[in-house]
Amino acid sequence: MFMNFLDNIISENEEKILLINIVGVLETLRKGNLSINEAEKFLFSPYFINKLKRGDCNYEIIDILERGCELEDIASLLPQNLEKNIMELKEQALKVIKKYPKFENKFWV
Repeated sequence: MFMNFLDNIISENEEKILLINIVGVLETLRKGNLSINEAEKFLFSPYFINKLKRGDCNYEIIDILERGCELEDIASLLPQNLEKNIMELKEQALKVIKKYPKFENKFWV
């Protein structure tokens, strides 16, 4: 996933877009249409998290992503808890999204 903000301060709009992506990846993962390995390549990687930290990303988003990095361990050690953990991360992301202002910008192609 290419994100323009990786070397700059992250805006609220970019954080909200990232949260929407997190929810989508988690739901797709939960439904079995995405592997944990793929989810790690899209979002749940220490490299991506470090880039976001340098961009002064919301710590709540960082926490969700860091916990997402643990999903592979949960799947191998406690597979019966995987779906519960995915749902907890998704709910956490949805709670954080509510804190952001409504998006009013228009983008013209």
